Amino acid sequence: MKVEFSIDKVIIYLYQYNLSINNIDILSKEIKNIFASLIKKYNIDFFGYLKVNIYNNSKYGNIIEINKIIDNNLYSNIIDLKITVYKDYPMYFEFDNYYDDILPIKTINKEGKYLININKVENILKYIEYGKINY
Repeated sequence: MKVEFSIDKVIIYLYQYNLSINNIDILSKEIKNIFASLIKKYNIDFFGYLKVNIYNNSKYGNIIEINKIIDNNLYSNIIDLKITVYKDYPMYFEFDNYYDDILPIKTINKEGKYLININKVENILKYIEYGKINY
């Protein structure tokens, strides 16, 4: 599990981690368990009304994006989740430089970055250290 923090959101990368995306009750419990582990590990607190987007990809796993919608004292002791699941969401590896030896397919986006569709990659671990996930 890789976690990125910013002022208004938290992004959790769950490589080859299966969530119960077809059962909202089980999925809610799984999300709350992930929150509990983040609270324990990073000494942070989740509260208020949170929008949770889950980007699911059968080859990669899941990316969870948590956005705080309402942040005030009224919600300081509760968590209310609005969960949206995007099944089979397209994901790409994004690279700043082109690596002949590791990139079988050369694709360039508008910003001049090199992209490769994760579904066309045999060994994902080979690419993770060279680039980042674009979803």
